[in-house]
Amino acid sequence: MYTLFWAPGTAAIAPHVLFEEFGVPHRLVRVDLAAKEHHRPEYLKINPKGRVPALVDGETVLTEAAAIGMHLADRHPEAGLAPPVGTIERARYYQWLTYLTNTVQEAFICWYHPDWYLADAAMQAALKKNAEERLDKSWALIGEAVGDGPWFLGQRYTVCDVYLTMLVRWSRNLPSPAWNQAAVGRLADRVRARPAWQRMMAAQGIVWR
Repeated sequence: MYTLFWAPGTAAIAPHVLFEEFGVPHRLVRVDLAAKEHHRPEYLKINPKGRVPALVDGETVLTEAAAIGMHLADRHPEAGLAPPVGTIERARYYQWLTYLTNTVQEAFICWYHPDWYLADAAMQAALKKNAEERLDKSWALIGEAVGDGPWFLGQRYTVCDVYLTMLVRWSRNLPSPAWNQAAVGRLADRVRARPAWQRMMAAQGIVWR
């Protein structure tokens, strides 16, 4: 059985949705970030990075939500949430998941946690503004790639759609949320209409906006 260490609204959203899509046995262990449980020795033994999510799969511990998502999709190929290995579609799947985590998610970290990088308040404000501008460009780029979809990679629903929708939700506090880009908003609406997404939201006790 899988064990997922998670906290509400974090990057644990993506693997949590995948569990619901696959319908496989799993155990959820909530990590109280407000109580700094992610910095306690017992959790650092699981994930020395002190972040969520962390997945325990047998004797293996995986961290990084995108890596967990790709692993789960490969472990459950019957669900079809990843294109076949060796295809151009698989290459694009890698490309966009890498972009979402390395570029889009990184900009969110700068926006939500500028104090992680800078002590000066004015410089923090400038960093947030820069992150907003980068995110606006990302939504435009992603929207162009998605087009009429219906999914990120065309006709196939994949981990990319789940990961993107998680990030779209994160944009709800920004001056210009991701759903202002029409194609991105339509895709996110399709994902969050799925029963798996709705079950995740109910279990985590979170809302869309």
